Amino acid sequence: MASTSGPGPSSGPDPGSVLCDKCKNSVLEPSQNTENVAYGDRLRQFMKEWQLSPQLWPVGYIVGSPYSPFRVEQELPKRDWRNAFEDLLALESGVEMISYESRKQEKAVAAKLSWERANHCIEKINKLNTRDAHVFSLAQTTLSNAKSPEYQTDSSIISWLDQTVNEMREMMQLRVAVAMTFKAMEETRRDWSASRHKDRGQWMASLITGGALRGWESTLEDTEHGAFIRLGKDLEASEDSGGFGCTERELSEHFEEGKPLGVGSPGPPLYKVSDQPPAEPVDDRQSVIGSSSPQLPPDRPTLWTKVPERPYFLGQTTAAERITLPNGKMATRVVMKNYLTNGDVEEKVMVQEPGKVLQEVEKARGLIHDRMLGFDKPIEPF
Repeated sequence: MASTSGPGPSSGPDPGSVLCDKCKNSVLEPSQNTENVAYGDRLRQFMKEWQLSPQLWPVGYIVGSPYSPFRVEQELPKRDWRNAFEDLLALESGVEMISYESRKQEKAVAAKLSWERANHCIEKINKLNTRDAHVFSLAQTTLSNAKSPEYQTDSSIISWLDQTVNEMREMMQLRVAVAMTFKAMEETRRDWSASRHKDRGQWMASLITGGALRGWESTLEDTEHGAFIRLGKDLEASEDSGGFGCTERELSEHFEEGKPLGVGSPGPPLYKVSDQPPAEPVDDRQSVIGSSSPQLPPDRPTLWTKVPERPYFLGQTTAAERITLPNGKMATRVVMKNYLTNGDVEEKVMVQEPGKVLQEVEKARGLIHDRMLGFDKPIEPF
């Protein structure tokens, strides 16, 4: 669920400086009139106003404003509104806009990673169907024999076999449909910029590593609801206490289906984390708190046959700062930390390497994606 931190000292644009084109009222000025308003409506109103408050600029604006690049790109998809917005933020922060050559290089990396991810998923799906084909054939033969008069099979057994065959057929057809969706998505994304390749929360976090969102930090967590993105002010660099967090799924539903963002937290972590690294390897199953499998409605077959217990990845934090290189030029230094379920912390430092930063982020997100679909374990035969 989406979450926000409490209000802090004001920063960002003046509340009265951004006016609505229709009503001419400030889009950032909080409304104080809550008389005769239901609790749920007041909560949604508070969320909207808090998102557009100066404390959350510009993250809240990206999420809550009708002029968000996420909104505009839905109406005018042929232009790259994300890059344009990032350039404006860079100018506001007093840093140089990202060069054309840098964007070109990152685009090539993003396209390559996206295609590799799609191929990885398609390969896993094909292996699952190949593995299940023999069992499906055997089930069909068994059903055919059961329906034969010479066997005189009980009708309840025939009904159960018939249902099993139908579910297996639907399962294999669903996998094929998912594989075709991955393929079609890659065809659509062929000419996209690196910014468009990124999920919405991922793109907002990349504003930090690109240098346009100064004084902020990001956290990527693996939760039972998938990738959870948390963006917050670096309290050592800023007196503000603004912050925002939600899952990629919530952001997708918010912009594509109009579903309001909720208020809350990502819930308990999926995995138990050791206080100290173990002296010797332990069985992975000892670290599991509970099932991490998202549940589909009972009348639909699940996409995966076995949900893995856990990957080693727990979460990732990212912070950035501006530094001066020996040649006198300014650059963005990114510090990324990967937190593992055995208590280890991997730290990586990258200077002016957007392609490498993207690779590290995609690697972490790939672990979450595989865990959600059950793709991070070898596919074993029945």
